[in-house]
Amino acid sequence: MVRQIGVVLVVVLWLVAILSLLAASFGLGMRREAKLAVNMAEAAQLRAAAEAAVHYAIFMLTQPDPHLRWRADGSVYALTWGPVETRVQIVDEGGKIDLNQADETLLKAILTYLSGDPARAAGIAAAILDWRDGDRDRHVGGAEADDYRAAGLSYEPADAPFNSVVEVGLVLGMTPDLTRALLPLVTVHSGQAGINPNVAPAEVLLALPGGDPGWVSAFVQARSQLLPGVATPSLPPLPGVSFHAMTGSAFGINVEARRQTAALPMEVVIRPGGPGEVLEYLDWREEPLPRSLFELPEVIQVEAPG
Repeated sequence: MVRQIGVVLVVVLWLVAILSLLAASFGLGMRREAKLAVNMAEAAQLRAAAEAAVHYAIFMLTQPDPHLRWRADGSVYALTWGPVETRVQIVDEGGKIDLNQADETLLKAILTYLSGDPARAAGIAAAILDWRDGDRDRHVGGAEADDYRAAGLSYEPADAPFNSVVEVGLVLGMTPDLTRALLPLVTVHSGQAGINPNVAPAEVLLALPGGDPGWVSAFVQARSQLLPGVATPSLPPLPGVSFHAMTGSAFGINVEARRQTAALPMEVVIRPGGPGEVLEYLDWREEPLPRSLFELPEVIQVEAPG
């Protein structure tokens, strides 16, 4: 009898242990599902805020009143939608370096500025020229199909103009870090060999041959304080650099939405079009920005639309 009671007690203890384990497992699963639901809700909030910021930036960028129109020179605007903070930066593509039009000097300058290695920059600049031209002749220090095969790559240069700025990451010698730093400063939409300094990001001006941090800082500060329609201050002559005055053909919009520790970046390129024309989205990427827009010290606070 005692032995039977002991067996029953062991069975009961085992059942209690199993039930406790099942209860703990069920509770853990519920907590995971609840956390997943919260994460999905936060992600949806971030995406909604980021996309709203893109469309609001387009609206403000196309305002007919120049006093209301947002600047397209790299200025950063701060908006808040509920618990989500948002930063928006607009850059006229005319202020960037066109991968299909810039000469070797300008390409080498921007790559040297970003990499700190003139020899490496010269090789990549030559490889960019080899990628975009229509022949198989190698520029000095550049790269053609044989070089890509020798590097163990499964592709060759396009021997055609770049279709998108992200394509530059495929050029022999480029690394993910260098590509990420270069993308905000280059374009395939200006069609110009030089840049428009009146809307160029400060990083592009700093990269120019002879670019000096002192005058670049003073120039950027001065142009940010000018009233609409007022001419910007003149720049010192820079050897080998051509300037143009084209604006408004395309705009790059960088957006970053943040809620607590989560963030969602977006990079969008648009062509606004003229009266009666439809706005065109030329590019849309969701990738980490080279530098968080929340790290930039100077922002313009604006009230988000209700």
